[in-house]
Amino acid sequence: MKGPFKVLSGAALGTIISISSLTSAHAAVLHKEGDVVQQTTKQEQTAVTEATAKKVALKNCSGVIQSTTVKTEKSVTVYVVKVLGEDGKQHTLKVNCHTGKIIKHETAKKEKAINKQTAQKIALKNCSGVIQSLEMQKEDQTYVYVIKLLGDDGKQHVEKINCQNGKVISHQTGSQTISISKSKAETIALSKTKGAIQSVQLKKDTDEYVYVIKVLGEDGKAYTYHINCEKGQVMKQKVSAKAEGITKQHAKEIALKNCTGVVKHMQLKKEGNITMYVIKVVDQSQKEQTVKINANTGKVCS
Repeated sequence: MKGPFKVLSGAALGTIISISSLTSAHAAVLHKEGDVVQQTTKQEQTAVTEATAKKVALKNCSGVIQSTTVKTEKSVTVYVVKVLGEDGKQHTLKVNCHTGKIIKHETAKKEKAINKQTAQKIALKNCSGVIQSLEMQKEDQTYVYVIKLLGDDGKQHVEKINCQNGKVISHQTGSQTISISKSKAETIALSKTKGAIQSVQLKKDTDEYVYVIKVLGEDGKAYTYHINCEKGQVMKQKVSAKAEGITKQHAKEIALKNCTGVVKHMQLKKEGNITMYVIKVVDQSQKEQTVKINANTGKVCS
């Protein structure tokens, strides 16, 4: 046969096929190794999981996660975590995907929600007691403060407050958690000192809940009692060194200067924000008059 074509021997053809197969196999191995290298590099770039990045962000800024994205900035891969903070402002934290360290933390100047302190005031205005816990959550596309309180009624209350407008979304009341109610604690305090309750506050003292009750006594002195909410025991007692009001006898004398007669009945009690002596005086014609005297200043109110 004439022409440029030559017939290859069987051995030569076999060698070419072997080389071709080896080259294809080698290329496949290289391609596979390239995938492994590329995959390993990607894993190294995101060695820190998204869940860990969120924990790092919340440890640095208390609030609720709004969004998390992965970006590469200046050859560094980072998680960009947006947090609605308990200060009512939006925070943007950039967490290094390899080391888990925060490399940048930006805070918006204006508040986008009510802060933690405002939420607590709203909750306590709606339910008098003591805050036990507060947490921000996202529920049905709405950010809320979930606040647990121990109420003056001795029951646990859970309030959900809208983070944007401060409205109370829901209020649930649980079962009795302490045996002594506010009214019972007041009775205990007044059994110790005759007078008028000026203030009652439920507080946590170390690991115990106590009612801190201030009483203005008929002797003109102020008494402060710390009463255990479980057993009703008086844990602490304090008496003011100086008189903070007028005595019962002094109030009686003021009343009789304003109207002639005999004191039939008198009571020390709080009306509105004023603690006063309410005194009933009967004259010779059996006509009854009521005199109200400010227990702190001694001035006649009516």
